[in-house]
Amino acid sequence: MSRGKKVTQQTLIGEAGIALIHERVTEMGFLFHPRRVDHGIDGHIDLVDPGTRDVLNLVLLVQSKASTMPFPYENAGGFQYTCDERDLNYWLSGNAPVILVLSHPDQRKAWWVDIKAELSDPKLRATRTVRVDKHRQIFDASAAQALLGRAVPKNSGLFLASPPKRETLTSNLLRVENLPAVLHIAPAAVTTYPAAGELLARERGADGGGWILRDGLVISFSDLTEAPLRVLCSGDSERHDTVEWSQSDDLDTLHRFMHLLSRTVGADCRADLRWHKERSHLHFRATRDLAPRREGRGPGRPGRTVFGPYYSKMDPAKISFYRHAALVSRFRRIGGTWYCQLAADYCFTRDGYQESAFADSLLAKIKRLDRHAAVAGWTRTWANYLSRQQSLFDEHPRSITFGELAAFEVDRGIEDKLWGPAPAGAAEERSDSTAEQAGADAVLAAAGIATRDLLSMLADDDPEQSDIPDTVPTQRRPRQRRKTDTGEISDRGKRGGQ
Repeated sequence: MSRGKKVTQQTLIGEAGIALIHERVTEMGFLFHPRRVDHGIDGHIDLVDPGTRDVLNLVLLVQSKASTMPFPYENAGGFQYTCDERDLNYWLSGNAPVILVLSHPDQRKAWWVDIKAELSDPKLRATRTVRVDKHRQIFDASAAQALLGRAVPKNSGLFLASPPKRETLTSNLLRVENLPAVLHIAPAAVTTYPAAGELLARERGADGGGWILRDGLVISFSDLTEAPLRVLCSGDSERHDTVEWSQSDDLDTLHRFMHLLSRTVGADCRADLRWHKERSHLHFRATRDLAPRREGRGPGRPGRTVFGPYYSKMDPAKISFYRHAALVSRFRRIGGTWYCQLAADYCFTRDGYQESAFADSLLAKIKRLDRHAAVAGWTRTWANYLSRQQSLFDEHPRSITFGELAAFEVDRGIEDKLWGPAPAGAAEERSDSTAEQAGADAVLAAAGIATRDLLSMLADDDPEQSDIPDTVPTQRRPRQRRKTDTGEISDRGKRGGQ
């Protein structure tokens, strides 16, 4: 008895994959044309202007790979797929853009890959393997704008307006909510910050507020007739309304006021922060027992590690360095309102006090690794720290109080997932020269300092992802040092006036 032709299960899966592509392309507002003769391309997409609905005479070639079984290394986040050598040669030989759609038709799920963009690098091309992010590369209506961007030639002159999207842009400008009502000015008894530091050091237990020296004068929000700042004065003190300075149009007065604001913030936070003279930044002090410190803890928020040790990979019992979260701040007046501009920075010490011998290499490396997410995270951390509510038990009430980061509503935005891959060579680490990069990397490698340590600083949201232990061996604790009034640190481990 003769048997009729049979349809294999794989044929049905393949047809279901094509049908799913057809459905999704229609949802995008485009046209899909399947090919009945398949030589490595299953069809093409005719692209349509989303605004005018005009057919653009632009196409994307599509190859479908459907399966009811998991793709290699598939998990909730993604998977990888190795292309057939003959298919890949065919896809890359022409000038038309080619997308590969990988799907599970039985689950109604599909993802897409821009083959030429993903495998433009010769090293990746040799592997024939693409990696798929399930969250970023979903093939559905949300992918329409990204597909348009892949097909439009850069030199075509065609402009496709981005779809309407309201977006909130958060800046690094922290609003100043309240300033002291008056400031005090008096003739100065000294002319330099080191000399002023020596005078203050004689006042046992003295802990004055922020002050500056300028043109033979001492200027402060704190009362200069009271200890300890009165030792800096050689004459009577005058009171001035702060608004005379804060809203002045005289540039010299504004520069004095900006300097005073910066010094006052450092003084307000002196219990937690120390000034680094050579780096011109504030950084979190070491804890007394050199244990890690986290800031920003709250319900559902583990906070971020603002101070802690990192251990050598060659000798896990040896501490390579201590990392301190640091801040470079600058005050600006915009539209009559004062803001503190926050720039996250890092400080590296060998014992919590003296700067590490590897500080320059560590700083150069981490600055090449950080990206928007890390910068935004640390900016929020500093904003939350400076603007947090004070309690009745705080030893030093703050003279300056802050609100929230300035944010702006815009009518047009760009979906993060629509950003295309970086051009070849654009992802190289940032530095002044390749030789400097190699030099810094060699120094860190020789010291047993791994790049993973630096990456953990940039994405320090989960305490389980940190290499920092809960305790620090007590035998490595350095001797306690005498505290000074200015609380400043130099790269030689010396503290003194500015």
